[in-house]
Amino acid sequence: MNTEITLDSSIQNSQIYEEMYEKYVHNPSSVHPSWQKLFRSLEVPAREPTTEQPKSLASETAPIIGKEHSVIYATKPESTAISDLRVFELIQAYRVHGHSLAKINPVEVEAHLVPHELKLESYGFTKQDLAKNFPTCGILPEPTASLLSIWIALKATYCSFIGIEYMYSMNPQLVAWIQKHIEPIQSQPHLRIEEKQAILQYLNKSELFESFLHTKYTGEKRFSLEGGETLIPMLGAILESSAAKGTEEFVLGMSHRGRLNVLANIFNKPYSDVFAEFEEGYIPVAFEGSGDVKYHKGFTSDYVCANGKTVKIQMASNPSHLESIDPVVEGMVKSRQVNKNDVNQERVLPILIHGDASIAGQGVVYETLQMYKLDGYTTGGTIHIVVNNQIGFTTIPRDSRSMTYCTDIAKAFSAPVFHVNVEKPEHCVFVANLAVNLRDSFHCDVFIDLVCYRKYGHNETDEPSFTQPLEYQAIRKMKSIREKYRDDLIEQGVLERYMAESLEVEFKNALQAALAITKVSIKDDHDDSKKTLPKEKEAEDLSKINTAVSKKILLEVAEKSFTVPQGFNLHPKLATLLKARLCMVKEREGESCIDWGTAETLAYGSILWDGIHVRLTGQDCCRGTFSHRHALWMDQVQAKAYIPLQNLKSMQGRFDIINSPLSEFAALAFEYGYSVAWAGALVIWEAQFGDFANGAQVVIDQYIASSERKWAVKNGVTLLLPHGYEGQGPEHSSARIERFLSLCGNNNMQVVYPTTPAQFFHLLRRQVLHTTPKPLIVFTPKSLLRNVQCTSRLQDFTTGAFKELLDDPEKLSNVKTLVLCTGKVFYDLSLHRSNAKVEDMAIVRIEQLYPFPEENLRSILQKYGKAQKVFWVQEEPANMGAWRYIESILGKILPSKIKVEYVGREVSASPAAGSHALHKLELSGILEKLFKDYELRLPKDSGGLRS
Repeated sequence: MNTEITLDSSIQNSQIYEEMYEKYVHNPSSVHPSWQKLFRSLEVPAREPTTEQPKSLASETAPIIGKEHSVIYATKPESTAISDLRVFELIQAYRVHGHSLAKINPVEVEAHLVPHELKLESYGFTKQDLAKNFPTCGILPEPTASLLSIWIALKATYCSFIGIEYMYSMNPQLVAWIQKHIEPIQSQPHLRIEEKQAILQYLNKSELFESFLHTKYTGEKRFSLEGGETLIPMLGAILESSAAKGTEEFVLGMSHRGRLNVLANIFNKPYSDVFAEFEEGYIPVAFEGSGDVKYHKGFTSDYVCANGKTVKIQMASNPSHLESIDPVVEGMVKSRQVNKNDVNQERVLPILIHGDASIAGQGVVYETLQMYKLDGYTTGGTIHIVVNNQIGFTTIPRDSRSMTYCTDIAKAFSAPVFHVNVEKPEHCVFVANLAVNLRDSFHCDVFIDLVCYRKYGHNETDEPSFTQPLEYQAIRKMKSIREKYRDDLIEQGVLERYMAESLEVEFKNALQAALAITKVSIKDDHDDSKKTLPKEKEAEDLSKINTAVSKKILLEVAEKSFTVPQGFNLHPKLATLLKARLCMVKEREGESCIDWGTAETLAYGSILWDGIHVRLTGQDCCRGTFSHRHALWMDQVQAKAYIPLQNLKSMQGRFDIINSPLSEFAALAFEYGYSVAWAGALVIWEAQFGDFANGAQVVIDQYIASSERKWAVKNGVTLLLPHGYEGQGPEHSSARIERFLSLCGNNNMQVVYPTTPAQFFHLLRRQVLHTTPKPLIVFTPKSLLRNVQCTSRLQDFTTGAFKELLDDPEKLSNVKTLVLCTGKVFYDLSLHRSNAKVEDMAIVRIEQLYPFPEENLRSILQKYGKAQKVFWVQEEPANMGAWRYIESILGKILPSKIKVEYVGREVSASPAAGSHALHKLELSGILEKLFKDYELRLPKDSGGLRS
């Protein structure tokens, strides 16, 4: 038995420390050698003469030559206030820096260097001061105690198996709260016997599940949790503690490490289902999709707490871009909180589990944290757990980050961090409960850094000793966390060994039984003779959706949306605009005068009128990048905001319009998550310019375009991407139509380029009225927002629906040339056709690029069957835009004797010209090429759309 005395002994021993120290001071040999060793380690070392003042500058010191001719410092008499200040500074130093000496690393290979701030001599204290009494400043229950007792309490509280960072918080109440909860007990958990037994039971399931998989499916990738098994009892504690406080739902996002373990042992996904995905004959037949690897999949279930309460828990599906799931989870939680009217944000809780390399390396973490106090995004605080393996794939921390801890990003947002040692399960569970209480009290983010290790390599096919030989020599000799904790409980008398062994055997038998069921099921369900590819479901016929709105409702919406409340001091220019918009709807019914901004407002208003939730976010979206929307008005005298669409009528749908942070990645991911959780809402993200959507390409590729196919997760998020070539340069022209079209397949989304206000109106209404949620990608206008040609009649809103293809509005006969195009370029072509008085050229707009309206186009081709030439015209370069996509489609449906000709910009590495003059020259070249057979040359001053 180990009889060595350490500072980790119970708090109740502080009086014994003082008594033994007094004996040691008078006669060191009078105490046991273990006490001598301890007190030698605590002694303040002698120091060389120096002109450097002690850190506190609280007292003057002078060197004195002792009997041994060594130099020590004797302190001149000082006032009680100065003495108190030195102790307070020492206490504060441990609160700030104590974590640097905490024993949080289970595979520590280097001894901690004591920082200057934690040395007693830095504050002018000497060996003789250890026995003197000083004010405790609240660190001990007694008003005064010896310096030794204070020092021991500080070390026990801040330098044991929990390292705490929190003193940087700008909230003094939060700081005081943490001190109140850790200092009186000196960070030592005191758990009931049943709580300890529950921890062991979780550890049994966690470790034995992994070892079972390792034995039965050797070499299969599973991203084992071994070395971090304590995560499972921690999650159990968070669910139990939060549920007791009223939480009803949890949404969890995590990376690969330990995912299968969490699904099996927290979410209670049947072991047989987990095993099935390892079997060679496994094919995902649960839905009409391609599926995904097992450690990407999500899961939803009920969790039954120890007190019998049942809560909903959901694991969000995510791809290998690990931290991309963070804003998705936050969006899902926000959506649920809004839907449940969870004003206090207590009923739905987000939990994010990170990897140490990814949380430090991926910028979306910062983008997500930036949202946590923003009104349109806050979820009331997130509990973060980092499974800190202390390595990425093969990259060690010093090569992967510039900061001390992987969690240092938390400091930027004043979020407290608790570093815990994975081999101390009780401390880990204590911190998990503390995090729940902290989040509940302050609605802040809380980080738990679970410092652990990785028993195997990055995955189970990897050999880690290739790059970390010494570390893995040590790891392979280590006893498992479960075994260590089990033996501790047996030694404490909490558990009998035979009981522990019987629990292990019982659980292994359950796993074996589940495996047997799996083998039989796989053999029956996936017999070679029965294997077939999943069949595609037929796409919904969107043309049958009635999106028209009665004139009466539109007039009411317009009246509410464009009338200024009495006493509201609106900007004069905006007042003029609103008056004009109201006039468009009420007084000019037969005219084509309703512009894009008016149509958009009518669309939102009519949707809200039906009680449907609308959420629109994006950079500066309240006013609109091009000042066309003005959904939020500001009183010019009182600077108070008013949102007309929130004040249409009682019992209307909820309308949220939110200026987002300057982010694309996290901002779009948040809206994707929001849409997943609220399928019936119109959830819109608007890019400031469509070009900027490339900052969210991970979200578009790995979630929006593919989530239904991979995970059977439907989403109906709408993207508004301003697109159009107007000479504004390479970063303000193209929303990259070609990229979205390259992602289209399996009826996964809608890619649309509407060219009239009424088309946009019907499109938005169609998005919330169709039965199957699908992402909607809309290329929206810039210059067309104020173009007098781009208008619609009121009748276009009260009748009809969205048209996937628009025939030429002119009445033409004897058409010899058929021009196909999409988007804004139509107005350039139409204008110049009119100027040239060309009467045998038809210009047809393809409004919906995907799903492609093939039958409609066939009808158009039949109508213009006498056309001798067919052109595809676009603004974008030949390697961009819709050309490469449309070319193959037209090749299939055009008569073999007719070959479609391309007219547009040449192949280019850059999306657009950098100067307006060059832009005009390129546009002139496009029009000249199209109209060359008519011997038309453009006027020198032409080259763009006319407002």
